[in-house]
Amino acid sequence: MKKRRVHKTMSTNNEEILELSVGEPAHGGACVARDAEGRVVFVRHTLPGERVRVRVTSARSRLAWADAIDVLEASAQRQESVWPQAGPGGVGGGELAHVIPSAQRAWKQKVIEGQLRRLGGPELFEAIEGIDGVRVQPAPGDGSGALLHRRARIEAVVDQYGRLGMHRYRADDIVPLDSMPLAAEAIEELGVWGETTAWSDLFTPGDRVRMVAPGGQSAVLVTARAAFNSLGEQLQTRKLQWTVNVWGSEYVYAVRPKGFWQTHINGATVLANAVMRAAQLCEGERVIELYAGAGLFSVPIAEAIGPKGRLVTLEGDEGAVQDAGENLEAYGWVDAYVGHVDPTHVSDLSDELEDSADLVLLDPPRSGAGREVCASIGRLGAQRIVLVSCDPAAGARDLRDLVAAGYEVRSFEAWDLFPHTHHVETVAGLLRVR
Repeated sequence: MKKRRVHKTMSTNNEEILELSVGEPAHGGACVARDAEGRVVFVRHTLPGERVRVRVTSARSRLAWADAIDVLEASAQRQESVWPQAGPGGVGGGELAHVIPSAQRAWKQKVIEGQLRRLGGPELFEAIEGIDGVRVQPAPGDGSGALLHRRARIEAVVDQYGRLGMHRYRADDIVPLDSMPLAAEAIEELGVWGETTAWSDLFTPGDRVRMVAPGGQSAVLVTARAAFNSLGEQLQTRKLQWTVNVWGSEYVYAVRPKGFWQTHINGATVLANAVMRAAQLCEGERVIELYAGAGLFSVPIAEAIGPKGRLVTLEGDEGAVQDAGENLEAYGWVDAYVGHVDPTHVSDLSDELEDSADLVLLDPPRSGAGREVCASIGRLGAQRIVLVSCDPAAGARDLRDLVAAGYEVRSFEAWDLFPHTHHVETVAGLLRVR
């Protein structure tokens, strides 16, 4: 067997420079390689099968992290980066911008499969393989092209000179942006990037600034003090309106400009439909929803179960629950509660139903629900569970814990709602089997 060539050199300014052959993608947007001493190196800005020269950015024990700075043998799946400022030494949030879109989805599929095997266990992985396995799908309209202008929400920070930018990857300094090609065109048309803009008087160094374009249209700029339309006029309305189509029905949601909503311009529609497919709801059923946010899933659930049903939701962000209250005002059989999602509150929520739940839906943050919450859900005895996850590792752990509580995975969908990043969404439907 021919030995791989792996060289180690030092640059003149004491940076550690390595020449590596790159292996499979890892969770987090890097690929795995090994140096001459056998140390594992996680390399960003590369692709499986490439040979690259890298700069080590941090190291500890037998692990190192590095940026590819020179491609010696390129993959056929490499493209010119669609966002060069997110390249080596640049900002975070665009670590797959050098990968063609179809290969980005294949990358994410391998990562999900790897996390299911390692963290979920062989039985969980085989169960999902038995129901058609993992297939990362593009959002509607994302099947071809460069996949630019897909983000309806962008967060930026003001640097010491009053310019909008983003933090350098894993660093405190701010890189001023000259453009943001992943943002919806309406956001780009605000003209916020550069040395001096029409918005500069609104910015104070250190401020966080949000740009939002509901449905990709009519962008709004939000500072710590106020929200402004594209003409720079202060908004008079307290809420932005987002339209979501679920199974042919159109729902309009009111959400605070600073409130959470799905980033992809079609993300809310994709996930709401995926949740309803997995939920398999019938009229009159009883549902518990955890981490309910502003009510994206709550509204179509309320419609599906009707006034003979019952829905109780729990969310820790009080502002989001206020939004949900407005969005659910027409549904008298729904109650939205504020509170931390923990075993005690899960049990309390079940008591509000006055009977056992037919379905538990949870959409936890990136860290996942965790073992204790999953165990408390298992104790409720609901016939079905739907788990929405935005992190492959956390999702695999939560699925493992829910299966341990007596459930079996019956459906699994994966969606690429964050093109050019390593992020991916999954929706799993589980059925109680014991």
